[in-house]
Amino acid sequence: MDNKELLDRLNRAYIMEEQMTGLLIDLCQPAVLPDDLSKEVRKRIEGILYSIKVDTIRHKKVVLEIKDKIK
Repeated sequence: MDNKELLDRLNRAYIMEEQMTGLLIDLCQPAVLPDDLSKEVRKRIEGILYSIKVDTIRHKKVVLEIKDKIK
């Protein structure tokens, strides 16, 4: 795989992750969640969203660092 193809794949993966993260966050918004969820379940969902956010930020940083190195 050459640098151009690697960059293309990195860019597509970056975009896909953004889209997936957006969908997951949208699904877990308070307005979307059932009203009868316990506080524990809501807290767990908040933890999952935080984990997704942290992972997404980390992945973005890794991708940008790789892109900078191969340009």
